[in-house]
Amino acid sequence: MHDTMGSTSNPLAGRVVLLTNANIGVGIATARLLAAAGADLALTTDNEDIDASLIRELKELGGRVEVYSWPSGATVVECTKLTRSVISSLGRIDVLVANAGHRAHWQIDDVDVNEEALEEQYAATVRAVTMLVRASVRFMEPGARIIALSASLADRVGAPGLADYAASKAAITAFCRGAAHDLGPRGINVNVVQLGAIQTDFPASSRDDLEAELQSNVLKRLGTPEEVANAILFLAGPSSSFITGSVLNVDGGYNA
Repeated sequence: MHDTMGSTSNPLAGRVVLLTNANIGVGIATARLLAAAGADLALTTDNEDIDASLIRELKELGGRVEVYSWPSGATVVECTKLTRSVISSLGRIDVLVANAGHRAHWQIDDVDVNEEALEEQYAATVRAVTMLVRASVRFMEPGARIIALSASLADRVGAPGLADYAASKAAITAFCRGAAHDLGPRGINVNVVQLGAIQTDFPASSRDDLEAELQSNVLKRLGTPEEVANAILFLAGPSSSFITGSVLNVDGGYNA
């Protein structure tokens, strides 16, 4: 493990974290928590800018902050360009938080299914995560962490129209379990955080989906982005050094 791992109060001091989709929901909460833990941040955005006040807030916590555009094609070449840019600016990548996702809602017997939307969903989830992991590990040293965000729907499809979405999330989870075997001998830990119904995840058009998930939620409430961020911080820090190939459900008991 790197000797740059910080103290108990700043467990990520000296570590560089590459966090995708940092300008929305869980990404914002995670950026704040990781910065407070002492990390330097390489943040990517998808089509939208990060609010300038958030960048100022993160920098005031003492770490370096760089912002990058997420590569639209998510190919290994584009992802390698991104990771090389991070190395050029911040010198290393110690933690990758692959926060990628796109939700398309179609029942499998719908004759009007938009195949382009399904392909976009696959590209924005499965291909984005797998290509970014491949690009990042080229620069990682022993003690590094890879944390991918998935969804508890990967284990149990809880509402109609989400079969394809659940399949894309299950692919991420399966990929990371396999990656843990490949990267374990190098001392790189790979884990998954599977989300349940989180406050920022459901637009008004998906209220029926939200209600269906809440009825299957043991705690009968939405999770918060901060609760997800705390799980990510745990897996990014020194306390998770003997945890790899694992799935941490942050879902209010959805899969209980």
